[in-house]
Amino acid sequence: MGEEVPSAMQLRQLEYFVLIWDTGSFSAAATRLYVSQPSLSQQIRALEKELGSPLLERGHHGLSLTPAGRALLPIARRILHAVQDASDAVRHVVDGSNGDVHVLTVRSVAAGVLPPSAARWHAMYPDTVLRLHDFSHRRDLEAATRAGRGDLSVGPRPVGWDGPVVSLGYEEMVLVGAEEHVPGTVADPAELAAADWVLYEPEQGMSEVADWLAATIGFAPRVVARTGQVAAGLSFAVEGLGVTLAPANAVPGGWARHTRRVGSGVFREIVVYSRQAPPQLADRYRELLAGIELPLLAASSLPPGALRC
Repeated sequence: MGEEVPSAMQLRQLEYFVLIWDTGSFSAAATRLYVSQPSLSQQIRALEKELGSPLLERGHHGLSLTPAGRALLPIARRILHAVQDASDAVRHVVDGSNGDVHVLTVRSVAAGVLPPSAARWHAMYPDTVLRLHDFSHRRDLEAATRAGRGDLSVGPRPVGWDGPVVSLGYEEMVLVGAEEHVPGTVADPAELAAADWVLYEPEQGMSEVADWLAATIGFAPRVVARTGQVAAGLSFAVEGLGVTLAPANAVPGGWARHTRRVGSGVFREIVVYSRQAPPQLADRYRELLAGIELPLLAASSLPPGALRC
């Protein structure tokens, strides 16, 4: 048989040591702990043996700390407090009273869809932190979700997803240009083929939407500029470089008159999804997203003939 390995000091022994000192006697500590005094004395002797030094001395005037006991006492208190803090932190996460919620999303959704939910969430759970991690393209979002980098993901509906998926609604894609229009003005799809276009680099998810629209309607965009940012594409379009396609919720309010609906409308579904059932706190955020008013349309509110990308 191998040599017996001495047991390390235990948290229980540190707790006993601190309580004996705080109560002033072994008997008082034993009463508080609901253990026998001999058992308590045995645990302290084991701790002293482990440390190689006496910790407490009994005298005519009661207990006193040895030099080793004085060195150990503040450290033992810190250890016990740290263990309690760790236990409290985990319990709070499990019961959903505080903690972090990691939400993965795409940039247009982070800026145009989630702000109302973030404000409501903070009002409901002020001791939590909502951590948003945004991506330029849906494929990067889906890859990060599969890799377990977040609790929840909010973005375009993933293809062939096996985990939980909850629909939040549809965002409209609008045509943006330099000309101002009366609200509700519709762009004839035939105009799209004749226009100069500000489109997006392949790493920007809106490039996928624009390519899909061109293929669906049947035209080849005449590209005059490409950018990796929706905000830059909007600025170029409003300045007259060409037209662009963008989520309506990403267009600043002052530029609303520069937008037009494309035909009967082009819409993209936004969902909240995850690899598996989310932790309790994240599940509460998912419920909030599904229950509050977001700048999205319900499927039943889409106009007849609308295109869904």
